[in-house]
Amino acid sequence: MRIFLLTIPLVLALTVRSQDTLTVMSYNILNYPASNAGKADTLKTIIKHVRPDIFMITELTSGTGVQSIMSGALNVNGVTSYQAATYTDGPDTDNMMFYNSDKLVLYSQHEIPTVLRNISEYVLYYKDPGLTVTSDTVFIYCYMAHLKASSGTSNEQQRNQEAATMKSYMDTRPNIENIILGGDFNLYTSSEPAFSTILNGGNTTLLDPINTPGSWGSNAAFAGVHTQSTRLNNLGDGGAFGGLDDRFDFIFFGSDLPTGANGLTYISGTYNALGNDGNHYNKSINDAPTNSSAPANVIDALYYMSDHLPITLKAYLSGPAAVKETANETGWNVYLDHDQLVISTGRYENKTTLELYDLTGKMIASRSFSGTKQMRWSLPDLRQGMYLVKISASGNQQSFKVVKQ
Repeated sequence: MRIFLLTIPLVLALTVRSQDTLTVMSYNILNYPASNAGKADTLKTIIKHVRPDIFMITELTSGTGVQSIMSGALNVNGVTSYQAATYTDGPDTDNMMFYNSDKLVLYSQHEIPTVLRNISEYVLYYKDPGLTVTSDTVFIYCYMAHLKASSGTSNEQQRNQEAATMKSYMDTRPNIENIILGGDFNLYTSSEPAFSTILNGGNTTLLDPINTPGSWGSNAAFAGVHTQSTRLNNLGDGGAFGGLDDRFDFIFFGSDLPTGANGLTYISGTYNALGNDGNHYNKSINDAPTNSSAPANVIDALYYMSDHLPITLKAYLSGPAAVKETANETGWNVYLDHDQLVISTGRYENKTTLELYDLTGKMIASRSFSGTKQMRWSLPDLRQGMYLVKISASGNQQSFKVVKQ
């Protein structure tokens, strides 16, 4: 059997063979499930209305919340396609991502520590129906953040430090593309250092899709973009109240999404603070006048679920695109020699961990090596097809594809 090998990092190649639309939702779900473990049923109404393919949350308080959201809000009424990332119990509250496994595969995830809370990275790829052993697909780098709350110079400085940590990490990711950054950023104005750092810090440029700079907090001129608070009065669940008057929640994205340069294109005009009709400044979102921006049961669910509104947007995966390839500049050489996977590098590594995945994202095997520059891994039962090899060494990760024919 002849072996065909490709040693370019898989994230450097892109072929899209079909069209599809992805719906993204980012949501601060208010200390769930600690605030009220029964709110999964409330969330179910919102999920049914939005039907997100990528659903990122913050203010998760335990792993039990992941399971209750999966079974009580996502995989309900005949839906079985949602899967969850691995829960990480970090400092303070946590993030999580759920995704539609009919369309997407979770390729990797990583926690970026900050002084207060982790920022989470989730890398997905599209399950293209036309995917073959000679083509790749679209990768999406998703991030979820919850920056330091409250006004004042010290809090602004901490938010900026957290944003800078995140942007510095992004700059270490080779060939990062199709970035979607959601979260609760607790920003009161676009003049805050953190806002500038998010957009322009480091080498990774991000965009505010609605390009609405200004002093958002307690400013009626920005009533149409406010995301907090959904309620005028205290509901006793720990959420802020006082009515809708702050723009704390955002989805930012990379500069390639407006053009579709890397296969994913933002659909202009789809960015939305769900439940904000522009007519409820300093009011509850279900107060008069009638909020017709979503069905009444969805507006009520948003009111009770959280003191924040979710942000949603849509993007489409465009038609056939050319394959882009870049030479391997990582220092790793990866190839198949008959039934052996050969990995070599220019320096000795104290420990190298190898993981082999199929295209569904299932890990087939793993192995570790110590104190060597070249590794040979016998894989006699490997069938024909494309595989993804993840290499972890010296605190870094690289991913490659190999194809056995």
